[in-house]
Amino acid sequence: MDPIKLLVVDDQLIVRQGIKAMLDGTNIEVVAEAENCDMAVRQSIDNTVSLMLLDIRLPPGDGISVIGRARIDKPQLPILVFSNYDNPTFIARAVAMGANGFLLKTCPREELIEAIERVAQGESIWTREEIGRAHV
Repeated sequence: MDPIKLLVVDDQLIVRQGIKAMLDGTNIEVVAEAENCDMAVRQSIDNTVSLMLLDIRLPPGDGISVIGRARIDKPQLPILVFSNYDNPTFIARAVAMGANGFLLKTCPREELIEAIERVAQGESIWTREEIGRAHV
């Protein structure tokens, strides 16, 4: 099986490094990183990636704008939002923009790996509860 080529987008270097360390020894390879919105879009275009793991908060903008821009340039690129914020507004906006799922950064390693694998295969990992909360 070919490795999953991951673009990690987070403004915090320690988070990007932690994700790389967590994925070491798996079939998921971090091939590109970005710390802001413009870099995220550029890296998704310039690199062959299977999936974008995207933080929702990217000062001075946000991950939602990255989803919109990525959908123009690479409409088939799977995007998994990875956030500290369990916020129905963020979830609703991510759903509306076409993200494939939303995970909290507090999730266990195994859940992150499974979500990346499923989204890379084209699946949506939205739960019924998340969709329901997003439309409240």
